[in-house]
Amino acid sequence: MYLGIDLGKKTTGLAISSGQFATPLKTLTHKSTPEAIEKISAICAQESVDKVVLGFVEGKIKSIFLDFAKKFKDKNPTIEVIMVDETFTTRQAQESMIKLQISKNKRLKKEHEIAACIILQSYLEEHQ
Repeated sequence: MYLGIDLGKKTTGLAISSGQFATPLKTLTHKSTPEAIEKISAICAQESVDKVVLGFVEGKIKSIFLDFAKKFKDKNPTIEVIMVDETFTTRQAQESMIKLQISKNKRLKKEHEIAACIILQSYLEEHQ
């Protein structure tokens, strides 16, 4: 079971897959990295996740993603953490929802889990 993560400072999108196709799961809100790790760890246990696909952005903020990955792995040593470049996934998610004529209000609520879905789906397509 795979879990895709679009990590944000206060909002994190999640997607899940047990096969070839990723499905949006939910959007979490959190105040800190430790809180995000706690919430995501609980979902991983509940969904029997064995691989996490974490999107990251190159540049100055990459250290935030590396720090998250390390702390998540320390708490969940049996879960493999795979990092993939997620540049432009939020924009892709927004554009997809606009094409589907989803209202702006709903887009704002769903864009992170749709971005997580894009991250996970692109990983699955490259590695299966």
